[in-house]
Amino acid sequence: MAVEALNFPVITGGVMTGVNVINGPWINILKVRECSFQAQWTGTPNGAFGFDVSNEPDPTPATPTVLPLPASFAAGNPAGSATSYPFDFGPIPYKWIRPKYTNASSAGVLNMWFCGKG
Repeated sequence: MAVEALNFPVITGGVMTGVNVINGPWINILKVRECSFQAQWTGTPNGAFGFDVSNEPDPTPATPTVLPLPASFAAGNPAGSATSYPFDFGPIPYKWIRPKYTNASSAGVLNMWFCGKG
């Protein structure tokens, strides 16, 4: 029996300039066992990716909790050149997740896609 995965864009044409913060949408992952995000950017930005999580019924008005990331994810932070990076999560015990990017300097354009299955 085949299992259909969720797959859709979460950030399209995100402007990576100055100290801009780009938040993706909250994604309900309650019934998702594994998920991943693929980030792709142009230009020469320098900054850091992060992910917020929440177990609240509606995460929108809540104060998000920053998800501690594995050290290996630091390799995906933009460091002055255009490229892409996959962020994958094994079993993740939260109801909601959202990606975010904080630019530190230079400029570029960010696109990011989500895939979840399970």
